Amino acid sequence: MIRAIVLVAAVYTALIAQEFIPPLSFLGGAHLLLVPVLFCYGALWLSFPTMLAFALFTGLLSDLAFLQVIGDHVEIGLGWSVLYYVLAGTALQPLRPLFQEGRWEVHCLASGAVTLLLLLSQYTMVCLRRGSFLFDGTIFWHMAGPAVFALLIAPLVYFFFNLLPAGNPVRQTSRRGGGLVR
Repeated sequence: MIRAIVLVAAVYTALIAQEFIPPLSFLGGAHLLLVPVLFCYGALWLSFPTMLAFALFTGLLSDLAFLQVIGDHVEIGLGWSVLYYVLAGTALQPLRPLFQEGRWEVHCLASGAVTLLLLLSQYTMVCLRRGSFLFDGTIFWHMAGPAVFALLIAPLVYFFFNLLPAGNPVRQTSRRGGGLVR
């Protein structure tokens, strides 16, 4: 329970903190994204129904924080991040048993992939609305840079949250009697 509360608070705090982290000049001005890393941890740690609620929360906050309106046109609309996080979380759920065994690299690789696909889908949505595709080195680093940093930050997030109590006891079966051991 404590870990879940801290996870929800961390997503809210990360959305605010992302605004104050300066762009990375050596990556063409790319911004560091913390929310996809936190979401991947939650998607791998929480059960499926709870993950859906967490995806709704994360997607709604992300949409409200990054709603992009230029003139009369909405380029990145409200609700698409909810759909993205639900689909990403659903795709990560089969990896949950590996994650629960302590395989931290699952969270690390998932964070990089989810961050890259999030930025790629945002870019595709903006290009479709504008009617033109332009892909150069700057755009590449605006997508690949945050994904690489997500790979680097993910182990820190994983080990931080594993220091917190989970809130539910792990049930193990005894080898001899088959009963539950606490």
